[in-house]
Amino acid sequence: MKLDLRNPLQQEIADAFFSTHTVKGDYEISVVAARPTQLEGFTIKASRSGSTITATIGLALDHSLRYALNRLASWSATSESTLEVNEAPDFAIRGVVEGFYGKPWTHEQRLRGLQYFGDYNMNTFFLAPKDIPWQRFNWRAPFDSVFLTNTKELIEHGRKNAVDVVVCASPGLSVKYSDEKDVDAVVNRYKQLFDLGARHFGLLWDDIAWELSHEEDITAYVSTAAAHADFTNRVWRRLVALDPTVMLTMCPMHYSGRGNEPYIQELGRDLHPRVNMMWTGRSIISEYLDIADAVIFERTALRQALYWDNFPVNDGGLQKNLYIGPVRGREVGLQKYSAGLVSNPMLQFEMSQIPLYTIGDYLWNTAAYNPDLSWENALVHLIDNETDRSALRAFLRTSMGTAVGGDPAPDLRQVFRNGVTQWRLGNLKEAGEIFIAAGNEIISNHAYLLKAGFSRPLMIAEIEKWLEKYLIGGEVLIGLGSVLQGCGFDTSKGCITGTATDVQALADLRERLEAHRKNLFGDQIEGPINELMAELQS
Repeated sequence: MKLDLRNPLQQEIADAFFSTHTVKGDYEISVVAARPTQLEGFTIKASRSGSTITATIGLALDHSLRYALNRLASWSATSESTLEVNEAPDFAIRGVVEGFYGKPWTHEQRLRGLQYFGDYNMNTFFLAPKDIPWQRFNWRAPFDSVFLTNTKELIEHGRKNAVDVVVCASPGLSVKYSDEKDVDAVVNRYKQLFDLGARHFGLLWDDIAWELSHEEDITAYVSTAAAHADFTNRVWRRLVALDPTVMLTMCPMHYSGRGNEPYIQELGRDLHPRVNMMWTGRSIISEYLDIADAVIFERTALRQALYWDNFPVNDGGLQKNLYIGPVRGREVGLQKYSAGLVSNPMLQFEMSQIPLYTIGDYLWNTAAYNPDLSWENALVHLIDNETDRSALRAFLRTSMGTAVGGDPAPDLRQVFRNGVTQWRLGNLKEAGEIFIAAGNEIISNHAYLLKAGFSRPLMIAEIEKWLEKYLIGGEVLIGLGSVLQGCGFDTSKGCITGTATDVQALADLRERLEAHRKNLFGDQIEGPINELMAELQS
């Protein structure tokens, strides 16, 4: 491998990439200064001769080398002889916000996450776990040496993968907005991070009391919005005194809705125009993010929204769900009306990578984004072993429905279409065989996923409880098929006939499925069972 690079940062990025990625061919790469279509873009001219790939990469920004290497590696896996591209991302800020309630990701997971996010062409990682003392409860104290050591490693690892690490402060539970000492506490933390190399900081006012609680604040401010703007602006002025290129992103107290709320209007009017403002869209978990709402927000807040997208997050009451389908419902062209988008992932780090891969695809090129193709590509990227990938794919497709749409169990839906068609025709033996075969397939696949030597054991460990539900589903399908085969068919009425024993057997199957607390299969199994029970009792 021959690399003709322009500076040490490019060397760091290239070394990190080639140390963790298996690429086909011998590379001869030269990096030159260029003017891509957009600042963060790149140009590539490449060709192959035998096993040798010769490429010239043009960059305006050093960190764009990571995205160029991603593109070059994907091309090298094809049979194409030449490559000539001039690419750039759609969204300026693209990434992940670890902002959920519950057990936070580990330091080791965050380090691996930064590599993954680089693979997905993301450039930002907000570290903002809700249920950790330093984030919301102990924010006045300086960071301790262990935290700073870990964060320094994250920042350095992020730099090698072209991802900025943004550490956040959430002082709203106990802050006194008018007290300069509280501004000092936040800024002192930011200074510690600044000394480690951080240049983007987060100040979060979400999930706090709506009313001012200190008498000094009630006297000083006409509203909570005024207090938030003033405190944030004071922090901002202190930051730009350190470095005029720094970034500050704040999350407002009111962070979802139409975007024309009085709080947003007042906050936007008073907040410094260079401070980013986060927004989740029409809802806390928005089924869609569209241009019309983005325009309303921009007109009200006097800045474009930086979307905090609560997909695929599954904290709080959502922990019974796995949201592992592709992102949907995000409009083509939204980047023209947005400062960026960061995704709030699931508590399950490994499984989050599947939807995060698709989010990276959307953020890079909204017009070319194909959710189903992106999802399939995510599996290929994350699971090398083809047989293991096929087995995991079959399980994952029982939980494809998400908070942003999608059929929860598309393969099982087809099973029921075929089975119900047969029972409507009175072919109960054939209908039963369809369900029994599907159940046996699930049971066999479940055993394969749990076998020793499966290539992604960390993924399996995260979905252990859902795999229990998966096995139950297979056994229930077999039970459903057996009940059907024992029923009769009244040709004069065109309906299935059965006994009270049959009805009770179906009720027991349904109860067994519903008793397990994890969600799987959507309503694909319970719905037809309920329908059959009603028919047998008619």
